[in-house]
Amino acid sequence: MSKRRMKYHSNDEISYYNFLHSMKDKIVTVYRGGPESKKGKLTAVKSDYIALQAEKKIIYYQLEHVKSITEDTNNSTTTIETEEMPDADDFHSLIGQLMNQSVQFNQGGPESKKGRLVWLGDDYAALNTNEDGVVYFNIHHIKSISKHEPDLKIEGQTPSGVLEADYLSEVFKSLTHKWVSINRGGPEAIEGILVDNADGHYTIVKNQEVLRIYPFHIKSISLGPKGSYKKEDQKNEQSQEDNNDKDSNSFISSKSYSSSKSSKRSPRSSDYQSSRSPGYSSSIKKSGKQKDDYSYETIVRTIDYHWKRKF
Repeated sequence: MSKRRMKYHSNDEISYYNFLHSMKDKIVTVYRGGPESKKGKLTAVKSDYIALQAEKKIIYYQLEHVKSITEDTNNSTTTIETEEMPDADDFHSLIGQLMNQSVQFNQGGPESKKGRLVWLGDDYAALNTNEDGVVYFNIHHIKSISKHEPDLKIEGQTPSGVLEADYLSEVFKSLTHKWVSINRGGPEAIEGILVDNADGHYTIVKNQEVLRIYPFHIKSISLGPKGSYKKEDQKNEQSQEDNNDKDSNSFISSKSYSSSKSSKRSPRSSDYQSSRSPGYSSSIKKSGKQKDDYSYETIVRTIDYHWKRKF
């Protein structure tokens, strides 16, 4: 932490920062339990976040949410190879350096989400997800962020209609009188029509219910019902499969009809000849008109039978 930053922090915060810095490059466990709990090497301590090199990825924790950090004295000398990481002074700048990359917000829980980072405002970040489309996250409520394997369905796509505002309050204003989903899950997750902000609160109307919520407690917001984009993708995939099946069945039916028609028009010559009387054969030639050629056999012997009448 620079001296310029240190003068804006209390003595307790400075002491806590110095304590964390003393554990740098040691094996620690961030959080004692829960979905955010991870064990790894503490690779960086910044003004408002820390970096933990876990087994397969680097996790960046926003310090104001970290409840505990425990040093593993038994494995303090364990060597873990440190991956290359962005050099950012604060958590907001760190998110900015991960723009247009596939990331995961939070390591678990209802607010955990994976997607591609498509926009960064002063107090929120926009994540393009496979299930809910573009989700706008309040940065204050993001506990951690890490890089993630890209989703092929959304990788390289530029989502339409991203609200590129400076503040989350401007996003809320653009979403008024529309159906929105607030928070990803848990008891605080709600859906409904977003009404104008009045007296510092937003109003959500759903059927006969009217809910009022303070903006600070909104962790994330997205347009439309939750999971609507995933359902639409599944519907499109099913429709595509049905069309492919129809095309395949149509091709097979057409091929079978053609084969059947050909077999009716072209009887085998042996069957044709067997229907003729013995000593008689016929062949069809295709030069000009169709001709019938007859061949006769020579009679070698004739036997006459005479009937004798009895009196």
